[in-house]
Amino acid sequence: MLINVFVILIFKLTFTVTQYSERSPTVRLKQGIVTGIKVYGEKNRVDAFFGIPYAAPPINNLRFTPPQKHPGWNGTLEASNYGPPCLQIPIANKQDEDCLYLNIWTPEYWHRYAPKPVVIFFEGIEFSRSNQMHIPGQELAMEDVIVVTVNYRLNIFGFLCLGIPEARGNLGLLDQYFAILWVKQNIQHFGGNPEKINLYGYSSGAASAVLHITSPRTAGLLQRIILSSGSPTSPWHMSKNPFAASKKFASMLKCLNEEPKIVLKCMQSKSASEILKTYQDYLELGNNELFLPVVDDFLSEADKYLPNDPTKSLKDGTYVQVAIMAGISKVIVDFQHDKWAKLTAQGLLQLQQYIEKIKIPEIITRYNFNNNNKEQILELLKWRYVTTSQSNTNLLLKQLIQLEFESKIEAPHYSFLSLLESSYIEPIYAYHLDDLGFSLNSSDAFLTSDMLLLFGPLVLNKIDRRHFNTRESILSRKFKGKILNFINFGNPSPKKEDNWKRYSPNDYYVEYFNETNCKIDDEIISRNRRISFWTHLLPKLSQVKSYSGSHPKELLSPDPAANFKHAVYTLVGLLIALLMLLAICIFLLKKSYKERERHLHMVY
Repeated sequence: MLINVFVILIFKLTFTVTQYSERSPTVRLKQGIVTGIKVYGEKNRVDAFFGIPYAAPPINNLRFTPPQKHPGWNGTLEASNYGPPCLQIPIANKQDEDCLYLNIWTPEYWHRYAPKPVVIFFEGIEFSRSNQMHIPGQELAMEDVIVVTVNYRLNIFGFLCLGIPEARGNLGLLDQYFAILWVKQNIQHFGGNPEKINLYGYSSGAASAVLHITSPRTAGLLQRIILSSGSPTSPWHMSKNPFAASKKFASMLKCLNEEPKIVLKCMQSKSASEILKTYQDYLELGNNELFLPVVDDFLSEADKYLPNDPTKSLKDGTYVQVAIMAGISKVIVDFQHDKWAKLTAQGLLQLQQYIEKIKIPEIITRYNFNNNNKEQILELLKWRYVTTSQSNTNLLLKQLIQLEFESKIEAPHYSFLSLLESSYIEPIYAYHLDDLGFSLNSSDAFLTSDMLLLFGPLVLNKIDRRHFNTRESILSRKFKGKILNFINFGNPSPKKEDNWKRYSPNDYYVEYFNETNCKIDDEIISRNRRISFWTHLLPKLSQVKSYSGSHPKELLSPDPAANFKHAVYTLVGLLIALLMLLAICIFLLKKSYKERERHLHMVY
């Protein structure tokens, strides 16, 4: 009899647990009740809550204004579908101006265990667009962390700046800040620890993470930050002229007025589709001023979010210090690659003209090399990235991809690390993830090797309809393990036998994930040469005084021989200056090499 009762109790208990595990996960918030869904990864499943609004819809009179508190909802919010992406180019049907939503993945049965550390993921490309493919968080959540992804306003909708509190700029950045506050206040209901919030940023999301720690408002909110292929020192991630783009755009929209409030009312009266179409025209006209975060020192003290230039704050150490892991990785999927592939199919001439007439001038403008020797810098970049292709179309395409990587990702990344050297007290860990041989093609995604390894095989399956092979799985576990160690312990290698040393003025240690057979010394030299080209040689050349103002008499002479003679003298003088700069650069490289060659570590 007792045995029968015991069996019945066990059966009922088992049925209850099974029944509970199959039910939709439910959470009660101040805003209302939220029910999620079960989602599966490679080996297990997690609870997921998609499309939770963290702020009021930024529409009508809330367009171009800072985020406002969401009023909540009646009844139960069925959080089973992603919120729409924010408006961007190219225009897609699923986009919407009402886009301030976040998604949460939490380990199954999270309510039974101790609160988990939280990772908030921000992505974005040049603050203008985002991945149309949703990045799945379940593989990372299976490692006992809470994963949160966030939509925030982009381009003109996120960074219009008219210099008044009502249209103050940095709206996308304030959306992110609002999301951080929402997570801080609510994540304990999803099994998260509000005292262990980590930011993980990719590209302009990485720049955002750094900008947040330079803001005085984030003190006490964040524990650590992880940066992937992005920094605020990139010329594509911070505006030097906060009003130029907005005024030009207002003029194109026929809203320009001396009174900023009138401009704002006019722009709020336009339809979202009209604004987006005008933004598309703005880009097609080749306008170089981008809609980016700005130093908002024109606001009152209470309203400022970025009161100081982040470069100066990082150099002086006047910011919230948290442990940092910062790395770069080769781009394997890029929005632009599809366009470049079409140019390549048209032939060498079309691709070469694009690089020489559009891409290189854009880079020169972003780096502010327009003052002195602009033409000489143009020729130097053509020599480095065009001439060396030897009229081979496929090689020229590779050179274009390399130009994009070195100018936008690699050089700004190491400039950012150099700013931290003198003032940073908290640990800094640096890594470089090399080309792993992935060959993927997508027109609606932007992806690097470290993102692919971290978020697991689901991302690869979405793009390429395949899973990791054995080699890729091993590397993914190894890389993901380092990230998880940093999230949990503040150190990617807490065990002494596997020491990932800090990056410091006395030890420029970079953890190098590499599967090629290149020598460490060769990689150090090659990397330092690339970085020095962008951070030393080109800036020095742009500061050298060119022949302007008064000209030699030979230049004004109608005698062709005199003109030729002057041209030769000018060219010789420029070559001598270049040789001197190269000599300085080589000296700096050798000095840097001797200091760093023993600090780079290879991980196989």
